[in-house]
Amino acid sequence: MKFRPRILSRVNDIPLNIKFLIIYVVCILTPIILINAAFLDKFYKVVTQREENNYRISMERAKNDINTLIEGGIAVSHSISTDEIIYNLLDARYEDVSDYYDVYNSTLRNRLSIYTVAYNYITNISLYIDNPSIRTGGTYYRIDNSVKSTPWYKDLSESNEQVLIRTYLGSTSSAPVRQIQYLSILRSSHNNSSLGSREKILKVDISLDKVFTIFNRERDYLSLYLVDPNNTIVSSTAGGSGKSNIDRLEKFNNSSLGQENMILEAYLGNLSYFKGWKLIGVTNRERISESVGDTLSFVLIFAFISILISSLLMFVIVRSYNYRLKKLSKHMLKFRDGKFELVNINEGEDEIGGVIRNFNLMAARINTLINDVYKLELQKKSLELEQVRAEINFLQSQMNPHFLFNTLNAILVVSVKNNYTEIVDVIKYLSKTLRRLLSWKDDLVTIEEELSFTEMYLKIEKFRFCDKFHYEINVDEALLDSKIPKMSLQPLVENACKHGIQAIKDVGVINIDIYTCDAGLRVSVRDNGSGMDQYTLREIIDNIKSEVEVSTSIGIRNVYRRLRLYYGEDVSFNIESRINAGTTIYFTIPFEKL
Repeated sequence: MKFRPRILSRVNDIPLNIKFLIIYVVCILTPIILINAAFLDKFYKVVTQREENNYRISMERAKNDINTLIEGGIAVSHSISTDEIIYNLLDARYEDVSDYYDVYNSTLRNRLSIYTVAYNYITNISLYIDNPSIRTGGTYYRIDNSVKSTPWYKDLSESNEQVLIRTYLGSTSSAPVRQIQYLSILRSSHNNSSLGSREKILKVDISLDKVFTIFNRERDYLSLYLVDPNNTIVSSTAGGSGKSNIDRLEKFNNSSLGQENMILEAYLGNLSYFKGWKLIGVTNRERISESVGDTLSFVLIFAFISILISSLLMFVIVRSYNYRLKKLSKHMLKFRDGKFELVNINEGEDEIGGVIRNFNLMAARINTLINDVYKLELQKKSLELEQVRAEINFLQSQMNPHFLFNTLNAILVVSVKNNYTEIVDVIKYLSKTLRRLLSWKDDLVTIEEELSFTEMYLKIEKFRFCDKFHYEINVDEALLDSKIPKMSLQPLVENACKHGIQAIKDVGVINIDIYTCDAGLRVSVRDNGSGMDQYTLREIIDNIKSEVEVSTSIGIRNVYRRLRLYYGEDVSFNIESRINAGTTIYFTIPFEKL
């Protein structure tokens, strides 16, 4: 229980500017920085994941396109290998060169070229055969020592596979002769008796320009490398399909790519001729850096604007509070010197404005009280004189009641001698009433005493109205000792007799009820008189509650003011009335105020 007040006391010791600075740093600046940092981190992860997906999609797209190229070359080689006409003609032995050229011109010349027209990425198709009776030229070649010395022939001879994919350095078959790099599909007649008894090799050359076009299309995402089983770079984004003055094939080296780059690998296929062939993609980190850089710029601008706006807003708020509080403090210090000046600034509608308005009200009242003190000093002697006069009047008034009582006693004696019974009772009630008025000195009386006094008044009214008047008193006996302000009930009963009962021809009834309810002690006076309309009722209620003295409803107004004097706003006072339905006046006093 002592912990919270101790913390609050320490907080109260901190200057207001420091408190606002703490609120600004903890509740505004820090959340803005953390939220933007979290947003940037999240966006970086999203961008990285998106780019990685783009890398994989680009990799898969390039792989599928290269597979399409190679599978197309494989399909062409298979179609040619099943062409029995070509292989039978090449297996035949020609006695004369003219015989071979006749067959070549009639059948073999355009037999292979039709495939290069249908597959534009196939640059050349060559068929090599171990037949000394044919002549090398066009697309058909005799296997001699120069062919056997080529690297692709050696690879095919050393392999047990029927189909191989190889890259190698060679030269162009047409002028000008230059060294280029080939990507070839090799199909051998080994282990295939249907291709005849002679050795035959079909070589289909794939255009590396086409491969490079595929790679160049993906340049924005990846740097691609097509690598053969010997880890030799067949084609890459770094260069074209071939280079002039090529003297060697480059090997792929991971260490030259940079450790910060992500390297993706994908094997071209699961078939035997794809074994060892793979596509390597090196990510382009500049794309991620650019995306993150653009986002970072946006986040920094947004954070700067947020901080600037919040800082300006906080400055304006602190300035508003600080300026008015300093003004208020300055005027409060003047109070010590007796200068009760008003704070002449724009107060505002917030709490500080409320404090300034209350301060101005207090200063104005103090000035008024000071002026009143001076006036009271001037009136002091007049009041002393009035006090002396009041004492003289009081002494004189002591004689009047004694004279009145003596007169009433004389009338009473005469009435008794003449047997005027009813007049005797009335005189007794009147005498008791006057004596009670003179002897009541306490402001608070019991309900029993108030009822006794009120009932004497009712008996006098009963004598006045005779059979046209009747009254009932209902009270909880447990409440008889409770105290209420004197004369709280009789004026209400007198009002009911005067304005309610007197105006009707039928028998008038007044009900007095004193009981407890949820709100407290309830005192109610109800008559069956003529009642009143709502406009008159509202006018009477306004007169009763008005601060201005009025000449109507004096008795009810005195009761209301006396109740408010003792119980303040806690007491409720109500009047209910309808035309020809009577009037009810009641008030309620909370239990804790009794």
